[in-house]
Amino acid sequence: MAFLYEQLEQQLREQIESGQLAYGSRLPSVREVCTEQGLSKSTVLNAYARLEAAGLIRARAKSGYFVCQESHEPAVTRPSQPDMEPAYISADSLLLDIMQQSAAFDIRPDFTPTQYSEPLRRCLARAARSQRGEEQHYYDEPAGLLGLRQQLVRRCAEGGSHVDAEDIIVTGGCQHSLLLALMAVTRPGDTVAVESPGFYGVLQLIEALGLKAVEVPSSPATGISPDALEMAIRHWQIKAAVLMPSFATPTGACMPEQHKKKILSLAREQDVVLIEDDIYGDLAFGLQRPRTLYSYAQEMAAADQMILCSSFSKSLSRDLRIGWIVPGRFHARITKLKLVTQLACSRTTQTALQMFFEEGSFDRYLRQKRQQLSDQCRQLQQLIRDFFPQALSCSQPKGGLALWLELPETIDTVALYNLARKEAISLTPGRLFTSQQRYNNCLRLSFAQPWNEDRVAALKRVAELVNNSS
Repeated sequence: MAFLYEQLEQQLREQIESGQLAYGSRLPSVREVCTEQGLSKSTVLNAYARLEAAGLIRARAKSGYFVCQESHEPAVTRPSQPDMEPAYISADSLLLDIMQQSAAFDIRPDFTPTQYSEPLRRCLARAARSQRGEEQHYYDEPAGLLGLRQQLVRRCAEGGSHVDAEDIIVTGGCQHSLLLALMAVTRPGDTVAVESPGFYGVLQLIEALGLKAVEVPSSPATGISPDALEMAIRHWQIKAAVLMPSFATPTGACMPEQHKKKILSLAREQDVVLIEDDIYGDLAFGLQRPRTLYSYAQEMAAADQMILCSSFSKSLSRDLRIGWIVPGRFHARITKLKLVTQLACSRTTQTALQMFFEEGSFDRYLRQKRQQLSDQCRQLQQLIRDFFPQALSCSQPKGGLALWLELPETIDTVALYNLARKEAISLTPGRLFTSQQRYNNCLRLSFAQPWNEDRVAALKRVAELVNNSS
């Protein structure tokens, strides 16, 4: 059952899209909705925040919320249509070039040193000072620092999951968690289902482990198609599926509740392990993040089919390199695999994160971060309307760090990448998000960084290059 704020959001969305609430009309005040529908103020504000993040309404100071005027927005992108055939993957040198520039999420990299938030910086300094000399010669326990794992229990609870500290293993980031999960449930030659377009890091892991990938069609709004996944599972001997239900990269898609339940029923019936990448889950634009697939699995007695992976690389800092995994029935094997692949995580960094959470600093930071990303996403969408009138479609994320832009089929975004690179502009071509020859006219555009003058100018220059290529 949907949360109350989701029900209110859907009710208002339908009224807007049907024309019952006309463009430019004023929505009922928060107080009026609370009184009429018996809802709390936070419920109404959350629903309004999600509608605003979707670009359907706008707040006006001292006036209330109004339905947005009609705009010439690119259409929402269509579901993908990859070839659903198991295939080995070969690496793309393009990704290596992007990572060497440290520019996967910044159109105009400035290469300044990482600036931690002041509370986190203080926690890192205190943690370093607290380490006595002899302690620096000892490894961390295999599962990770107990105090940090106790804090991670709460992070999992925010996504609706109920776990104990003993259920969690600290890792070297979400990519490391995904590696451990795939190593635990597959053998070379096995077939893994992935979203298409999907995270290039997963494609890298599949290649490195000698696995085959089946790319399953996905919608930029709702993520992987449950029907297409079922067809793939019934047709091919699929061992595992790697899914990103919340604000998936590159599209920003968010999987609906009914899709989660259908996929879980399918996984239980066909004995397929679902590996959930929840790295973007905390970055919802509204007040409440989506529930994890894992939380629904616990309700449906399907937790044995699940492994949950996440980290702080996207929500807090990429430099921390601390993630975690809830491996379920694969706990013993993944503990051993962690020792083989990493041995131990930094005790100093784990201690600092434990302090950061205990002081309540993460929750305060996250509230500010969510609002910042929501604003930057809306700015990017407006810039796309201004600079890319020829765009075929654009996804409308409600969280995460990026959206998916589809340009005319005559545009080769790899060639566009090479032209932009000569001008110190970094792009992420759609070709990276598949093992097939697809999405050559697509771009993943990030709103992770503020839209300052340099970044706006860079995006405008990309639009000029597109026009010159048309």
